[in-house]
Amino acid sequence: MDAVRRGAWVVLKYVTSLFFVGVIVQFFLVGYGLFDMKHGATIDNAKSLDAHRGVGFLLSDIGAVLILLLALLAWPPTKLLVRWIVLAVLAFVQGILAAAGFNHWVIGMFHPVNALILLGLSGYLAHYAWRAGRSAGEAPAAIVETG
Repeated sequence: MDAVRRGAWVVLKYVTSLFFVGVIVQFFLVGYGLFDMKHGATIDNAKSLDAHRGVGFLLSDIGAVLILLLALLAWPPTKLLVRWIVLAVLAFVQGILAAAGFNHWVIGMFHPVNALILLGLSGYLAHYAWRAGRSAGEAPAAIVETG
């Protein structure tokens, strides 16, 4: 089981880092999409936002499930495990906020706020994962110990 946990830890480190970079890319894509909208287009039908929607789908659906599974397999220390679970849940909720925001602005206004939380949390977790890998071999002590 230790080999599975170590392997999941290594993959989680890379996936979390890619997720963090993906969130940064999303900010650029939404800026591009909004400023490249054609006259008369709305956010609902703007083709310029298709890249933002596509990458968002990858991050919020596939990325969230992958992060959750890897975090549960790697089983980092409890505080960090909770943070990775929160990251996965907030990533999944991001798509719901965007979809519901078309009809209910009160829900949609939390879409960019949640994106900022995703940026900060994924950056923190990616930083931790790489720092822990350098200082304690390949995984945090709680992952290496068999208990």
